[in-house]
Amino acid sequence: MRTRCGSNGYVTNFAHKYCEKYLAGRSSFYDTKWQNGVRVCLQRTMLSKLRTVNQPTCQQIRDWGFGSHFGCYMRPIPNSPEVNFCRLKGADIAEIGWMAKGAVFEKEVWSQFAKMIKECAGQYLQDVQQDFVQFLKKTMNSLNWPW
Repeated sequence: MRTRCGSNGYVTNFAHKYCEKYLAGRSSFYDTKWQNGVRVCLQRTMLSKLRTVNQPTCQQIRDWGFGSHFGCYMRPIPNSPEVNFCRLKGADIAEIGWMAKGAVFEKEVWSQFAKMIKECAGQYLQDVQQDFVQFLKKTMNSLNWPW
């Protein structure tokens, strides 16, 4: 994709750079469905934004790009809620962190990371609560507890 933002713009300096890193390292991932979904989601989201504005500014492109990361990481495939950053194996999350280590100097990356941690924590707590309720029901049923 050609933009007038140059080598320091979002497309060249961030999106293309990290897309290439993740493509080169895709064999390191357990969940390639998530990785492929994220790539397609980020590309489609950016293209849909670019189609709505005749001559977007470099700042708009940067804002759109970083603004799409959270949604694409958390739910890259709309009809597959199980494909989700929070459901990745720890090894995949570590690999993502390792590949993205150069991006930690971008304030937008920290903001997205904080949102993802908050979302995952909420999902984990909900899972634990559901598992605990199921455990209690099974235990009570095995004891013939009257409900």
